[in-house]
Amino acid sequence: MEQIVLLLLLIPLIFSIVFIYSNKKLYKPLSFLMFFICSILSIFLAYKGSLSIRLTGQIFKISEGIITLSEILMILYLFKISVKHHKIGIFILTVIQTIITLFTIFTPDKSEILTVGIDKFSLAMLLIINIVGTLIVIFANGYISEYEHHHGIESKQKLFYPIICLFLSAMNGLVVSDSLSMVYFFWEITTITSFILISYNGDDEAYKSGFRALFLNLIGGICFGVGNILLKKMLDIDTLSGIIQHGSISLSLMLPVFLLCIAGFVKSAQMPFQSWLLGAMVAPTPVSALLHSSTMVKAGVYLIVKLSPAYAGTRLGTVIAIYGAFTFFICSAIAVAQRNAKRILAYSTIANLGLIICSAGIGTGVAVSAAIILIIFHAISKALLFLCTGQIEHTIGSRDIEDMTGLIRIAPVLSILTSFGIISMILPPFGVLVTKWMSIEAAGSNPFVASFLVLGSALTTLYYTKWLGSILAYPVTELKAQDKKDFCIFFPLWALGFGVLMTSIFITPIFNNFVSPEVNKLLKKSTDMYIKRGEVVSKLGTFNEAMVFIALGLVVLFVILMRRLMISSANIKSIYMCGENNFAEGENYFRSWNGKYEKAKVSNLYFDNILDEKALTTFGYVVSSSIIIICLLGGLK
Repeated sequence: MEQIVLLLLLIPLIFSIVFIYSNKKLYKPLSFLMFFICSILSIFLAYKGSLSIRLTGQIFKISEGIITLSEILMILYLFKISVKHHKIGIFILTVIQTIITLFTIFTPDKSEILTVGIDKFSLAMLLIINIVGTLIVIFANGYISEYEHHHGIESKQKLFYPIICLFLSAMNGLVVSDSLSMVYFFWEITTITSFILISYNGDDEAYKSGFRALFLNLIGGICFGVGNILLKKMLDIDTLSGIIQHGSISLSLMLPVFLLCIAGFVKSAQMPFQSWLLGAMVAPTPVSALLHSSTMVKAGVYLIVKLSPAYAGTRLGTVIAIYGAFTFFICSAIAVAQRNAKRILAYSTIANLGLIICSAGIGTGVAVSAAIILIIFHAISKALLFLCTGQIEHTIGSRDIEDMTGLIRIAPVLSILTSFGIISMILPPFGVLVTKWMSIEAAGSNPFVASFLVLGSALTTLYYTKWLGSILAYPVTELKAQDKKDFCIFFPLWALGFGVLMTSIFITPIFNNFVSPEVNKLLKKSTDMYIKRGEVVSKLGTFNEAMVFIALGLVVLFVILMRRLMISSANIKSIYMCGENNFAEGENYFRSWNGKYEKAKVSNLYFDNILDEKALTTFGYVVSSSIIIICLLGGLK
């Protein structure tokens, strides 16, 4: 078991080195090989179950030496890029981080123990990282060369693949670490590697977005480091398991926990820190998929859920619930006014992470269960949607959802996969909707939180339905498409689509094996909701997702059979516009108010005047910042 954990850390590092010294022709087989090895190891580890490893003696000294040396190298790198690019803010934050690092180095751990703790939650995260993450690497093989050609940039694939492998290794290390010093170490590696990946294009916009991400995540890292020091000094706690065992912390000692929560807010791009994740859209689609769905941002909510025993049932927990619910609502509202598919997905990601944080803040068994399940289902569905969006852009040359009208006609497979990903986010019986239902039920005792969740869920349905309608609509204009059937592109898409379906069908074993044991460990009590024999059971009644899937399957089969037997090929008519059509000018022309003929245009409503992005973002900044400041100045007393 210990060897498997070590392999999950080392294998991505080994592949990172191999990618550097390999020919580009070998990148494809190397990516598939890494996918199979990492997937098998993570599945085998999940099958074997939880474990705890204590690193002592000589192993402890070696591990501490590697961590210390790596931290020094990271600091030197930060000083180098801050000076090279004249980023005074990065330079100042690096100085502060250096002081924290030196304090840690010269205040050695007297116990001389590092612990690796793998519980059910960690196992679920390992499956996400090593299956979804490596599928994204495979997708990159069919995507990145065309992306570089389209953007006219010099190939950097010898940097791209090694950095992604290093990123995945750091994420594996982060979720298996129990010692907070180890979590912090891997946390900082993800910060630096994400900066490199976001800056991939090498132009002004890419560097601007990369440095914004670096600046904000360094702030989060400093909060993490200070929180670690205070936890050790005030409570003699230096592990995540120590926080779980300690349970609820008195308000007078809540500051270090809240500092760790702020680090989680930044990493998961919650308001007012969300700009770094929106800026990350300038990076290639595989990078966006990694950061937005399966790895980077999940580290933030992973930490906040792990900290839930410290604040469950406290004033801080209530504040965190309101904070997350507000982010869920405001970002869902902003997403309604977006036409760019990547921006829709970005705001949707921030909103859903807010929902996870809200559920963790509520702190009941059903709420924390919802948070963990949503992390799992959201990672798979959102990875599928990001990769589909990248391929749509290569197919039609745009990611504006209005330009996707009629995509089903020219790229049916891609359209079906995208539509399936959208449906999995908003409709039953898929897992994302089940978790929203659980979260809303858990928030019933707090009207503010419940209202934000209900409104946010309604807005989520609105913006996803608009996108779905565009994809499946009949095209008013003929799309010019390049629908390439690259195996490296469609294998990850089909695999993720299959993953969405299977995880929703088998929500029962997922809940019973990964979620319920973790909630009982964190909160030391049974969950308010349980899943038995395919039924989600709660105070509101039951929801049998297995029967719904069977019914949906029968409906699909019936439609296929009836189409074969009764329906001939479609006879599509031109749009009729009250007798004003003028086919002499061309299809779908009509007489305008000024007597001239114009071509009909069909578009979704975006409510730009009501849901103005700039105004709502400013409002979100004010409210979210106020919540954090109130907590720091008076809410923790």
